Amino acid sequence: MASIKISDLRPSGLDLFVDSESFLNDLNDSDLAATNGGATPAGVALLGAAWLGYSIGKELARFF
Repeated sequence: MASIKISDLRPSGLDLFVDSESFLNDLNDSDLAATNGGATPAGVALLGAAWLGYSIGKELARFF
């Protein structure tokens, strides 16, 4: 059976982190603090309303 040796295995995109013009050098504390994510109460309410409307429509469709 043939065997293959890989000696220089680097993850794709590694060049973004190791060159002299790395974007990580341009980040400061205020940029990192401004990074947000997650669900907002309005988004959760909208999703809940859509799910409730779908469920009601599904139940009503059984009668017609």
